[in-house]
Amino acid sequence: KRMAAEYELLMRKSNKSSVVKSSMTDFGFVVCDIVWPPLEIKELASRSWPGEQGDDVYIPKELCAESYGLEVHFCYKGERYSACEKIKTLRDYLMGLDGDGAALMVYDPYNKRGRQGVYLTKIEGSGLYRSNIDEVLEITATFRVSDPITEITLKV
Repeated sequence: KRMAAEYELLMRKSNKSSVVKSSMTDFGFVVCDIVWPPLEIKELASRSWPGEQGDDVYIPKELCAESYGLEVHFCYKGERYSACEKIKTLRDYLMGLDGDGAALMVYDPYNKRGRQGVYLTKIEGSGLYRSNIDEVLEITATFRVSDPITEITLKV
């Protein structure tokens, strides 16, 4: 499902000297949809013994969360023949090809959710539409969130 209002995704590289970047202001991409999955708990060590009811499960004092995938659907609208350069700039930033590393912190101001220990796993385009005036590009970036619990906030 698509969001009723387009908004930005705030991102910052994990190193201390990096600055917060906006998908909208710095790269020209708005967030059309973001899919935050439910929290899942890591599987517990267990054994099933013949002749005993249920399972013998080690239940620790604290349960640990699984890492998860985060899908962000971005949209770009700009001058004709500008989308390819815009996607290259965003891709290079997300992959660490800008020289600042690939480990990210991301913050979704619409849902007020942020995570650290995030990295890009896939980026794919779902269509480039070019008219006589402008062009529109839709892409989906899939991230892996390796720290599913720590909540962060970013501000531009």
